[in-house]
Amino acid sequence: MAQRPGAVRKPNPRAAVAALLSFLFPGLGQAYNGDRAVAWILAAPVVLLVLLVILAIVLLQGRLLVNLLDVRFLVGLIVLDLILLAWRLVAIAQAYLRRERPHWRRWTTYAGALVVVLTLVMHVLPGYWAIKGIDTLTGVAQGGSGGNDQLHDSFGGVDVPIASNVPDPRTERINILLVGIDWRPGRAEHLTDTMLVVSLDPKSGQSSMISVPRDLYGAHLPDGRTYNSKINSLLIVATLNPQQYPQGGVGTLKATIGELLGVHIDYFAAINLLGFKQAVDSIGGVEVNVTRAINDPTYNDEFGNKTGFYLPTGPHHLDGHLALAYVRSRKGAGDNDFTRAARQQQLLTAVRAKLTAGNLVTQLPSLLDAVRSTISTDIPSSQFSHLAQAVQDADLDNVQKAVIQPPLVTPATGPGGAYILVPDFSAILALGQRLMGENAGVPRATPSPLLPGQTAGP
Repeated sequence: MAQRPGAVRKPNPRAAVAALLSFLFPGLGQAYNGDRAVAWILAAPVVLLVLLVILAIVLLQGRLLVNLLDVRFLVGLIVLDLILLAWRLVAIAQAYLRRERPHWRRWTTYAGALVVVLTLVMHVLPGYWAIKGIDTLTGVAQGGSGGNDQLHDSFGGVDVPIASNVPDPRTERINILLVGIDWRPGRAEHLTDTMLVVSLDPKSGQSSMISVPRDLYGAHLPDGRTYNSKINSLLIVATLNPQQYPQGGVGTLKATIGELLGVHIDYFAAINLLGFKQAVDSIGGVEVNVTRAINDPTYNDEFGNKTGFYLPTGPHHLDGHLALAYVRSRKGAGDNDFTRAARQQQLLTAVRAKLTAGNLVTQLPSLLDAVRSTISTDIPSSQFSHLAQAVQDADLDNVQKAVIQPPLVTPATGPGGAYILVPDFSAILALGQRLMGENAGVPRATPSPLLPGQTAGP
């Protein structure tokens, strides 16, 4: 029977099936339609791409995490994502149109449109997260002036200069100063109460950590002067007084702690401890083994509420809230700044152990948000992937850890009755050279390595 003029042809279900098949894999819909030549043309490049991706995964193995921190790699993923999106849309449209033309009165038209929408979502979301990853990496690498406005403000609103003339982390030892700023509501001062130097040697895989106490008094400044105050105030004081401290806050603190340990501090990273809580949650928490029970009834949580903190001995899974308490509590029985510093080192190692490519990919959205609001550095974005590789290659079973504590420092009463720690400069220098100097990690006639978690003396 001839079709009446103006009448709409019946929907052709095979059009929707063909579109769906080409959605699943470009060329399948064309094969279903009997267009074998077109099917091979559309399928062959995608088959080759899949094989190349499988080969890359096999070859990269542990470097997947590292590449996700490489801006160039992320840009390449975005370009590849757009090309594959366009290719799939062409395959879907050709498969559908081979069977019928779209019309608003046919359900098959809406089915085909739904397939197109699903395809767009599949490619837009990964592209969005790749763009967000680039924004995060470039943000935290912009000398503290990236997305972390709170940390930037804590430096007095002055941009941290990008580090230059630094060793290649792929071949040379790198020393990084990590500082924690306890930014929380109601706190007027934002001091560097946590200062930790991490040293990575890519040649040997040897790594070490040294915690510098916040109450250390009388440190030698890079120009030879003595800083007659606690070292935890140096960053903000130097930042706010550029005429007296021409290297700026970050440069002055790096040089001062480098002088103390007898090493060159290559990079600086400031961590907002409140954001640290979010970062730990974003990776699903961390595993720690508590060797001594913590009982601090005076502990105030991250919001200033007196909640107390108790954690018995044994293995524990810590979420962000508990992890933050673990690195902040210091007034329990037998606890002090030194035991807290040792716990901070332990938790940093636990975070490193949890950062694998798998959970990084699955938790990427929340992790990017946490990093963007938590960290500010002077590390160029081009070095992130190299540093990540050095961290990933580090031998976690042989991390040398030390806390500068008595007898390396002597408790005393400073100006105004303040509690201070007077350093034994020669002993601290010897410690820095042993763990982070040029000959650190070189076998000796009588080896005496520090065990994980052990505290080093002079």
